Amino acid sequence: MDDPRVEAIRQLAEPILEQEQAELVELSVRRAGNQVTIKLLIDAVGGVTISRCTKINRQLGDALEVAALIPESYPIEVSSPGLDRPLSSRRDYERAIGEDLELQLTETAPGPKQLSRMLLAVQDQAIVPTTRSGNVTVPLDAIRLARKAIHF
Repeated sequence: MDDPRVEAIRQLAEPILEQEQAELVELSVRRAGNQVTIKLLIDAVGGVTISRCTKINRQLGDALEVAALIPESYPIEVSSPGLDRPLSSRRDYERAIGEDLELQLTETAPGPKQLSRMLLAVQDQAIVPTTRSGNVTVPLDAIRLARKAIHF
């Protein structure tokens, strides 16, 4: 069960993230014994640096102290979700426009079930990647898994 303080922490974090031009991907509050751990995964255009994570961590820590939401000891972990995280929201896809994606499509989707192509556009209920034969519209509900392609 989710900790009921998550929403209050989210409300404290959102203005800090907006000021730092970052976006909250995931927020969790976990208890292990007598200690609570607050974990934020953030993303930003151009990526997330260690200094950005540190700055957000300090600002959120200060805000939590003032709000006195958590009486016990709590570390705060702020990090990037990583390069290979699945894309799940429309905003994730919008940030990936112009980048290569690896797509795994559902069995019911027509055509190939795996694509590795550049994303050209995001529509209301679909994305538009390039293919060898031209651009194709892929409904969001036909995507089983989407990630940014990592090139070495």
